[in-house]
Amino acid sequence: MDLIKTASLPLRPTDALSDSQRELLPLAFGSFLDSVATATGRGTFYNSREEQAAAVEAAHRDLFGIDRDVYTAALMLPGVTDYSRQIGVRRLLQTTRDGGILPAEFEAAAMTHLVRGLPTQRMLKLFGMLRRDRVNNARTRRLILSEILSADGLEFWAVKYREKLRVALTHAWGRRTTSILRSVLAKSADERTEKESQIVRQNVTRFASGIGILPVKSQTSGWKPKPQSVAGVEQCVRFVLGDEDGVTLNRLAAYRDAKSNFDRGAVLPPETMEGLRSRYHRDRTNAEVLALTKSQLTIGQKIAVQRKAEQSGVEVEFDPAKYDAVRLYVYAFEMGMTDEIRQALRDKAEAAAARLPVAFERVGVLIDSSQSMIGHDTQARRPIATALALRDLLSATADDAVAITSDGRPCESYELVQPSGDTSLAAGLVQLLKSAPDVVFVLSDGYENAPAGRFGETVAAVRRIGVQTPIHQFTPVFAAESQGVRTLSDSVVAMPVSKPEAIGLGLLKALIESDVDRGVAALFGMTKVAGYLPAA
Repeated sequence: MDLIKTASLPLRPTDALSDSQRELLPLAFGSFLDSVATATGRGTFYNSREEQAAAVEAAHRDLFGIDRDVYTAALMLPGVTDYSRQIGVRRLLQTTRDGGILPAEFEAAAMTHLVRGLPTQRMLKLFGMLRRDRVNNARTRRLILSEILSADGLEFWAVKYREKLRVALTHAWGRRTTSILRSVLAKSADERTEKESQIVRQNVTRFASGIGILPVKSQTSGWKPKPQSVAGVEQCVRFVLGDEDGVTLNRLAAYRDAKSNFDRGAVLPPETMEGLRSRYHRDRTNAEVLALTKSQLTIGQKIAVQRKAEQSGVEVEFDPAKYDAVRLYVYAFEMGMTDEIRQALRDKAEAAAARLPVAFERVGVLIDSSQSMIGHDTQARRPIATALALRDLLSATADDAVAITSDGRPCESYELVQPSGDTSLAAGLVQLLKSAPDVVFVLSDGYENAPAGRFGETVAAVRRIGVQTPIHQFTPVFAAESQGVRTLSDSVVAMPVSKPEAIGLGLLKALIESDVDRGVAALFGMTKVAGYLPAA
């Protein structure tokens, strides 16, 4: 399947690569895609967190060493984990650019894109990593200051991530400038000297020029968007640096007032108000904080607090349509499957299937339901949740689908499967092939142990007797010892996947392994890099 027509590019981007780079690229790119699609920086059932981190770092280092621009473009692919985006931006900022396939402005635009795609807490964690690694060049300072000071939600961030913001801003400005700014911002604009005004313009105002909309309280109709002036940004900075005197922005004032008036915390993030409760209102309960601040919960928090809300007797509504299928399955394992969740899963699978350029008459899906698919405690049930979401999508691409587990159980779409026991996939493969599907998809972490190697032997045996049904493996778990995803058979390509919408990563991996020129062209096309290439 063509991901992009190579002829649409003004030149072949691989023309700039040496023969050695072209030879090394397929293996390095495959390992890199495996890591960025499946590794999360946490342990797995078989690997420790440290083993995972070392293998991921090696995958990043190898592709970066071959070509910086290919590496940067790969970071922009859909389905790349936030963990790998953090590693990638840090690596780009740590090193000096020296030529390349693409102009320097591509890399600057790419880093901005990558950082803005991170959830706020992970963006701030990235800035903390840059501080830890002492990365403080001009590009780093500009990135930190522009992303914080021009943010639409700076007022909300100021009360929720106050300390993390202080650390990031201090890293960008330096301690001396930060101290000066704290003193200068305590004065009104009219009271500042020209030199002081210049310091504010140089370090704050010019980065706040992209300011968007911050929420401001309206006496008649609640929260309404209203453009904030640079003075509002200055007030947020002053608050972050520890000065609460005279703040007037609603959330900043609420934070100050909630120390003595519990009810003023209604506009604060729950975790912020919980911190104030534990220090200033010890007679109030966690349940009271949740009831008071539930309107301030983020979309992610609304689904995450359901068990706590149930135990506290607080109703927190959430819309299943706003969450991806993997997250919904993780939730269903924890709280139970409901008709509402099941319908949301159906809608997502059918919509995703409609966007795929493939369709089948009959599909066979084999799901690894062994104990290891539960995953590590830090990401419990994510591997099996990913497999079930992918089962739904693949089944929705066909007029008829047969899905079974590795122990032979029927596995209907939009239903849970509880992992248990060892991994034995060979018998399930034979069972599916007997149903004469157009294609078989195997969804497994790649660890076969009952017995090891039997799946590969079975594939070889059915090929010898003339069964040529295509067999594809999708794997949601990064294997540190393999520096990639584990394959169940030498004749079956193992493709990485973190969520159903990102199955294109596996197809891209296969394309680059078979044709470097078309693969890199597809990569650049998928990440909209083509516009940066010079004319032929």
